Amino acid sequence: MIEGMSECPVESAGSRPSAGRASLSVVPGGAEFSALRDRLRDEARVAARFGLLARDDVPDDPDRGVGLFEAIAFQDTSELNDSGWLDRVEMIGRTEARLAALKASAVAGYEASLRGVSADLGHRHPEPGDRDAEPGERRWVAGDLRSTADELALAWQLHKGAATARIHTSCELVHNFPATLRALAEGELTERAAFTIVRELSVLDDPAEMAAAEAAVLEWASEHPLQRIKQEAQREAARRSSTARSKAHARAMDERSVRIFPTSDGTAELIHTQDALDAAAVMNSLTRAANRCRRNGDPRTMDQLRADIALSRLLPRNKAGGAPEDVGEASVGAEAAVVIHATGAEIRALVNGASDTGGVAEHHGPIPQESLRKHLTRVLTRSLLGDAGSPSRSRLALRLIDEPPAGTPERYTPNAATDRFVRLRDRTCQFPGCNQPAEFADIDHRVAFAAGGRSNTDNLHCLCRHHHRLKHEGGWAVASDADGTTTWTSPNGRRYRTPPPDSDPPDSDPPGDSDPPSDASVTAPA
Repeated sequence: MIEGMSECPVESAGSRPSAGRASLSVVPGGAEFSALRDRLRDEARVAARFGLLARDDVPDDPDRGVGLFEAIAFQDTSELNDSGWLDRVEMIGRTEARLAALKASAVAGYEASLRGVSADLGHRHPEPGDRDAEPGERRWVAGDLRSTADELALAWQLHKGAATARIHTSCELVHNFPATLRALAEGELTERAAFTIVRELSVLDDPAEMAAAEAAVLEWASEHPLQRIKQEAQREAARRSSTARSKAHARAMDERSVRIFPTSDGTAELIHTQDALDAAAVMNSLTRAANRCRRNGDPRTMDQLRADIALSRLLPRNKAGGAPEDVGEASVGAEAAVVIHATGAEIRALVNGASDTGGVAEHHGPIPQESLRKHLTRVLTRSLLGDAGSPSRSRLALRLIDEPPAGTPERYTPNAATDRFVRLRDRTCQFPGCNQPAEFADIDHRVAFAAGGRSNTDNLHCLCRHHHRLKHEGGWAVASDADGTTTWTSPNGRRYRTPPPDSDPPDSDPPGDSDPPSDASVTAPA
């Protein structure tokens, strides 16, 4: 039976209800009232049998929600109704909030345990006067370089940049926003709402004003839906500091970026974060140019035209055949190329008209065969025929590699052929989870040359400068496994395995013993 409630007795018309008991009078033959009576009884029976999970959500719980988690984990859900399922979902969310508070505290504790001597400021060793490391920043600890961002990124399976942001916010929450942390631990806020409060109020310099704004936002949150907590926190910050919005804008401008988000259909979203007025000006310019195209009879939609015109402005295009530049749009982009990695089997299937996969585009992922055909045809056309009236800017690099080059393994510095092979094979930095392009990485010996390692393709791999330094000065160890994977061991002994760099999905027609694996690298004009 639900606490504070009693099952409503149902009596026939004309009978006298018992003193002190609520009653529901049902007109004989009233099907609607009978259905209501049966539903109330069923719900009361289910609640009495399984209990409401909210009972276990105890305010100021000294056990930090252990009883609630146990009730959720072992709840019999076989007869839950819609209200019971919603109750379960809500209580799981409150448990997640408690865990988020514990996680933030654990992150702050981990940061404090590795505070170290100083931040890494590019010296070979720490020097007097070096500042302390900021949360997530690389620092010197007992003579080694340590990066809390890299180690937590591997634990969370996030990119290092996302891990750094989470570390910074977690430490701010724990050290500067105790009331918000407490509300999160009580399940009164979601993790996203708590992090929003931290981000929007951290622009306040006065600790007293920050605490007052925090209290005001939390009071507002206790009575309103959390969807608008960002706007409320911004208003509270602005009320207490005339420079709050300016500081928030400056911070956002420091974080401006261009990011690519691949989709599953051979396209990608290019997100350009910039000052709002500048972004609006760009959009207005694209719209005006698209309108001119439409007035000249272009059949493309406004969205298609804006996308095509933006691409023509960002990348160099020779004026030919209906491109947006033909109606006055200038090409001002720098020359660029995208590398498409494909197997020999994929190229042969394309030439022979057979169906196959299309390879992998750098910074994107797998592409369909139609995309490979389009770009390869474009490259061949422009390279062989050129563009009318102007020299060709396209570059073609089609290389089928049946085996690694012999190289010069007895020399420390690999020759050009070995260097190129390793970069094409690895594609990115080989530290787990890093996506820095191999083009800008260092070529590193897995086994040090001084310790007997040779400069051959089996012992060489690409590491960005950051992870190259961590390997040599931070206590990380790397070993190649018999199955082609690589095992990285952190300074605290944790192991992380990464697949071999050429472990793309298998071809539809895998090569046999007489047909060794091949790798084709197509440099297509972007």
